[in-house]
Amino acid sequence: MNFPALMGVYLAVNAVSDAHVLVDGPDCALYKAHFIHGRHDLNSTLLRGSGRHRVAFTNVCSRGVVKEHDAIIQGQLQTLDALDESGLSMVTALPMCSITGVDYGRLIRSLNGRLKKPAVDIPPESLVGDWLDGYAQTLSALARGLDIAAGRIRPGTAAIVGNLMDRNEADHLANVAELSRMLAALGLETVSVWLSGQGAGALKRVEEASLIVSLPYGRVAARRLAAVTGAKLVETELPFGLPKTTALLRAVGQAAGKQAEAEAFIDAELSRVIPRLKWIIPQYFLHRRAAFMGDPYLLGGFLDIAEDLGLSVEGAIVRGRKMHGGADAPASILYEPPAFSQEVRRLVQTPLDLFVSCWCEAELPGLTLPFVEFGFPSYRHHALFDRPFLGFPGFLSFVERMADELSRPRRKGR
Repeated sequence: MNFPALMGVYLAVNAVSDAHVLVDGPDCALYKAHFIHGRHDLNSTLLRGSGRHRVAFTNVCSRGVVKEHDAIIQGQLQTLDALDESGLSMVTALPMCSITGVDYGRLIRSLNGRLKKPAVDIPPESLVGDWLDGYAQTLSALARGLDIAAGRIRPGTAAIVGNLMDRNEADHLANVAELSRMLAALGLETVSVWLSGQGAGALKRVEEASLIVSLPYGRVAARRLAAVTGAKLVETELPFGLPKTTALLRAVGQAAGKQAEAEAFIDAELSRVIPRLKWIIPQYFLHRRAAFMGDPYLLGGFLDIAEDLGLSVEGAIVRGRKMHGGADAPASILYEPPAFSQEVRRLVQTPLDLFVSCWCEAELPGLTLPFVEFGFPSYRHHALFDRPFLGFPGFLSFVERMADELSRPRRKGR
């Protein structure tokens, strides 16, 4: 498993409140948690002052890795399982350990009867990719290892699988609430959200869902869960921006036989949202130029939002592999370019009015233009009150943030 993928695993662990992860490898496995805990996520509990962190490691060095160390892994898993605050243990490995061929699933099975809580292995060889791959593979491992059962479906219920809960702050908590509100408007009770910041017990309630709504951060997990439980599966894009929000509602409405409810809710929400844009679009957005940096599943929604506001998008940097997709756009799209490449310099030095980006001041040399910090990671912007960016309220909230930045007085040279 490479380190970008490990970051995705940690984001997933961070979003399951009682989960612990054991990484087979040296102490450097712990350091990635510092990019999340207390920096991107002020409410993270990955690390604890008591030393009982939710990220553990075997501390196997380059000499020890060539020796059998099954007993170390088994002992640490039993220690994590015995913690009162633990509801789920996961285990994976860094490349230096995984190349020795340790079967972590076998080690978990060998502890049958000695572990009181679920334990899941994340196969290291499956985590070849970026942080989005790590997050998705962790959800897939949970779908496989949580002993999800069939025959418990309740009519009128839904689960959301593939939500990126990259921090436990109020923006993402509000996203979860907004997703549930949209489904409630169609007469559906949301029984489980993968992931939502809740514990392993909340994940198990996916068994009750008659409909599984698949978001792009966990497609494989959603398909597996639907196949096991027998729930109807509907795959939608992330409801970021008005077009993708209405598309999700219509897709879910059709799958659930709630088309009339979906259209009524869309009409009511648009009648509330659109009038609020009347004065702000010509004042701040029309004919302005912007660029974007973030993950591919946010890019498509951002392009929709820019089009609705009259913004011209000059280019985008995607934080993820090209295989994740992106969006069809007239603007140039760069996939994981080196920070000091000519293409990045050219984009940053293009005359722009706004850069919507995850934290980038230290990465993009010469960046002086105004930007809205958005996405993972966000080290300066934190959410202290409920402020979603998904759904109809999320659209207004995101537009408001951009308008605030565009209206800010600039110092000379900015």
